[in-house]
Amino acid sequence: MNRDGGARSRRSFVFVASLVLAAVAAAVALGLRLTGNERAVLPGGTSYSEAVVGTWQRINPLYVNANEVDRDLSALVFSGLMRIGPDGQAVPDLAAEAPEVSDGGTVYTFRLRSNARWHDGEAVTSRDVAFTVGILKDPGFGDPALAEGWLGVEVETPDDRTVVLRLRQPSAPFLARTATVGILPEHLLGGKSADALENDPFNARPVGSGPYRLESLDSQAATLTANPAYHLGRPGIDRMVLRFYPDAERARQALAEGAVDGLFLRPESAGGSVAGLTGLEGKTLSTPMTSQSAILYLNNSNALFRDERVRRAISLALDREGLAREVYQGTATPSGSPVPPETWAYAGEFDTRTPDLTEAKRLLEEAGWTPHPTTGILVQEGREFRFTIRVDTAPERVALASAAAKQLEQLGMRAAVASTTFSVLRRDFLQERKYEAAIVAWDQGPDPDLYFGWHSSQLGAAGLNLANFEDAVMDDLIARGRTSPDIEVRKDAYRQVQEVWQGVQPSVVLLYVSAVWARPAGLRDITDGVLFAGAGRFYDVQRWRR
Repeated sequence: MNRDGGARSRRSFVFVASLVLAAVAAAVALGLRLTGNERAVLPGGTSYSEAVVGTWQRINPLYVNANEVDRDLSALVFSGLMRIGPDGQAVPDLAAEAPEVSDGGTVYTFRLRSNARWHDGEAVTSRDVAFTVGILKDPGFGDPALAEGWLGVEVETPDDRTVVLRLRQPSAPFLARTATVGILPEHLLGGKSADALENDPFNARPVGSGPYRLESLDSQAATLTANPAYHLGRPGIDRMVLRFYPDAERARQALAEGAVDGLFLRPESAGGSVAGLTGLEGKTLSTPMTSQSAILYLNNSNALFRDERVRRAISLALDREGLAREVYQGTATPSGSPVPPETWAYAGEFDTRTPDLTEAKRLLEEAGWTPHPTTGILVQEGREFRFTIRVDTAPERVALASAAAKQLEQLGMRAAVASTTFSVLRRDFLQERKYEAAIVAWDQGPDPDLYFGWHSSQLGAAGLNLANFEDAVMDDLIARGRTSPDIEVRKDAYRQVQEVWQGVQPSVVLLYVSAVWARPAGLRDITDGVLFAGAGRFYDVQRWRR
């Protein structure tokens, strides 16, 4: 099967670490520094200030994969053809309505809103879309993962408000892709190559079509003002300020001291934060679920895990709620589904959340594993059930591996935990499939397409089927789900995928991690949902009120 139908950028195993930058030095080196007003609250109107960990590099929607703060700012400044809703469905943004899909799912025709304007007053046109796609396809573009989903896409612009995107083959996930790429202004950037755009002054003085315009930017904060001509309606919050902090502790301190109104911590920074934030006067604390899961990968080529009954037993034995409580202070969402809960393709009836030790032990006995009468360790033909869980050095994943290993002792399994840097884990163990078990973070992203992680065509060092999983029925269902543009057909395919998953158990999804968001109790009309990126909290930001 061709890999053109889906992009890896949001379906990959990830290691996320807090990125602390020398902000001023980096900005000067890039020629991007812009001095301006640093005040979080400006005279007149309503405002909201928020602490985030990290700082800006390039406020450009094509470079957000390198920096989450850039993603936040780009979500406020720019717009895409579509945008991702709280359940993962793509909804119209610059497009006036959902696209017309024709020619067997290979042609997407978008019609732009007549009231869409750039912040400088110019109309958004089909030429802007064509220019943006051209940058993505430029050989000099520096994000291969993002570019991969647009290679081979041809753009036609029959008039200023019509965009026709032609694909080489049907790709249902393509619609979500149009919601994760912001459109750039051709009238300001036309003629620039991808190489030139990467360090262009535009990235510090962006002109977008989104709900907010950048007013000032420096190493301390970005101040944005409401776009009165925003095509989805003028935002109710007049000024938005993102303040930059090098780490979570200083961001929490800023909130406690009243330097900011709110605080957003991504999963990699959120550990242990809830207890310290509970009870802050006048604040609402939430822990929105993300699409990033923690998976206990079981190498299906290893003799210990070749039998699906063994894999099913492990899944049934693990107390996911206990793991979430012990490692994530109860903020993670326990789930055994490869499709994130609360998303449009999720089928809760096939999710494994409650442990069943009796059934797990029965399956192991059926598979020929019985406890040794003296040690209690499972034995099969003289071999003890011992294995190693590989993990990177992220403290929460080391703790999760240790907690899972402890729970599996009640089955008679003995698991050691070995941690290395992620680069070593990936290169020496995962990529070469030279491991028995491993706990890795996997971000499914907004589309439920499981092709890259679980289709048999992705076996081998070049693919991301880390579990060495092969199943013809699963392959067929995954292919059906990613080729049909009909959402009901896709729902049915993914419902069956989740049902089959519980039977063959390729590996063990443990839970979905959460972000931590503290904000004023009076900040209202926020749309809750799954965060497919931290910037997803700004979905419908134009509706916020204080």
